[in-house]
Amino acid sequence: MQSTTEANGSRSTGIDTVRGLLVLGVILGHYFEITQGEGFPAWIGAGVRMPLFIGLTGYLFNLERARAASLMTLLRRQYPRLILPWAVACVVHTTVTNELHVGTPLSLLLWPPFHLWFVPVMMAFIVMATASRLSPATMLAIAIPVSIAAMYLLGVGHVPTSLYGWLPDRRFFIYPIYFFYGLYVAVRRPDAIRRAAAMVLAPLGFLWWCSLYDTPGIAAEAAAEIIGCLPMIYLLPVVRTIRIPLPGIATIGRNSLFFYLWHPMAFALWRLCSVEGAVLLALTIATLVILLPLLARHVSIARILGIAQRLPPAVPLPPAFDTPVRKPA
Repeated sequence: MQSTTEANGSRSTGIDTVRGLLVLGVILGHYFEITQGEGFPAWIGAGVRMPLFIGLTGYLFNLERARAASLMTLLRRQYPRLILPWAVACVVHTTVTNELHVGTPLSLLLWPPFHLWFVPVMMAFIVMATASRLSPATMLAIAIPVSIAAMYLLGVGHVPTSLYGWLPDRRFFIYPIYFFYGLYVAVRRPDAIRRAAAMVLAPLGFLWWCSLYDTPGIAAEAAAEIIGCLPMIYLLPVVRTIRIPLPGIATIGRNSLFFYLWHPMAFALWRLCSVEGAVLLALTIATLVILLPLLARHVSIARILGIAQRLPPAVPLPPAFDTPVRKPA
């Protein structure tokens, strides 16, 4: 959920729009979880939105810039744009739910509640990529067996009830494949044949995932999610070059952290007013959309809530295959 600013200072509306659609998918999925439980509508997006979000983060992460400075410098850069808004959301969440206790800081890092897992998991991958000094290809080669083994042990969609309670959140283990594949895609020159294959495999994997709602199986779920998501991540360089005329969705994408962190609070507040059904979903999104420009006027408030700073207007980017390829570190 970081900035999509490219090395040349321009911004991709295609990436912003995809990220906006993803965060709207997260809100929609959580709406179904809140109102209908773990039903089929919630299942549909569960195998796509967060793996793709993780892969998008890896694709956009500037590994060379991160490795050019110290790890402490990396954390200082991430603090105002990512860590601080997450910490504020954690304080609000634990206070409202009355979960604040001595062990809360450790719990929030290793076993974050509900949607708050994303930032610790993403930061763990970022720190590993920066500190390892391995090439993206090598890191991906390590991540593939680790993630697949974790999927078998800890579950993918239908999570086993007998999870090991002493382990950190399972997404630390099952999602590295997507982050490091995003890193790998960012340094590879796109191939027309592989791109065509990705366009075929992505919908097939998604349809397979949808079919597994009533027939759970660890091997099938792992395969379906990987076959559906990795091709979509491979297509991100193509998406980056597309100028999509959906400014409202792109604005949500640029401020995806704000929408991601605070939509559960908006859900809760409207439910306190006895609002239910589709109206609950519509009012939640509308509330965040209305609050966004109002809060953005106050820099200090915007910063702690995860609202992005204003960036230069988006400009079309050259095709991915004409863009200089970043050398693997």
